[in-house]
Amino acid sequence: MTKARDLANVISGSGTLNANVIPALPASKITSGTLGADRVPDLATSKITSGTFADARLSSSSVTQHVDLTALSASNLTSGTVPSARLSLGASDIPALATSKITSGTFDDARLSSSSITQHVDLSNLNASNLTSGSIPNARVPSGAVTQHVSAVTNTTGTWTPSFNSGSISITHGARYQRIGDMVKVFMYIRSTSLVNYNSNSVMVMSGLPITSRNTGSTYDLVGVGTFQGRGSYGAMVQAVVRSNSTQVRFIKSGQDISLMSDTGTYSSQMKLTNINHYGTIRNFHSAFDNNNNSHMIMELTYLV
Repeated sequence: MTKARDLANVISGSGTLNANVIPALPASKITSGTLGADRVPDLATSKITSGTFADARLSSSSVTQHVDLTALSASNLTSGTVPSARLSLGASDIPALATSKITSGTFDDARLSSSSITQHVDLSNLNASNLTSGSIPNARVPSGAVTQHVSAVTNTTGTWTPSFNSGSISITHGARYQRIGDMVKVFMYIRSTSLVNYNSNSVMVMSGLPITSRNTGSTYDLVGVGTFQGRGSYGAMVQAVVRSNSTQVRFIKSGQDISLMSDTGTYSSQMKLTNINHYGTIRNFHSAFDNNNNSHMIMELTYLV
């Protein structure tokens, strides 16, 4: 009768268990089977004192309702990846980052200061091929950097010795020249000592120019002109000319023979430079070559080379 009474205390008349008579039950004892919902009384959690419910016996909501994810230590995150949308870092949260960690991508220009670039640029050893536009200020270019690329201009000076095809002279105060590039300037101051072929109609020619004149391809092209002045009414002032590819000086006629050039009024063959009558003859210079102290002659002319 005692066991029957005990059983009656456990199971009510309706066939349900009395919660107050259920002893402490380890969760490990619950391994299978399913009680009908109407056979299980309300059970205080305090009755479950040991063991572990099998995962299948627990719903997710019965667990998560007691988990406080608002105070989760990041040290508990040992795997997986936190979604980007869940990350929000302030400047103070970002640790110092070594530049060696930056291995790809490009900084925005706005993130770089000019000084952070120029401090590493050596402008003292800049290759000129990198200058592709703009102009270098004149003050930054030395004269030597320019003149080394300019073709050298010939610049010489010296003396020369004039001579005539008739008559003799002495060099009183010298005959000098200056060449600058393709131009030659000659001077002379001489005195005559005698004249040969006094009445000759041959052209008077002075030789000895220091540099051969420019060759234009035609013997009769004039490439230089100047002034010759001598003593006497017949040779007082004439034009001295230099022809192409020559070291000689010829003289445009003056005195009475100049009529062959200008008094005809119309062009004639006698006006041609190829005509002997165009040039001064030996007899035009007879007064200039008188053998006395007044027989001085001066000439200057410029010609192309």
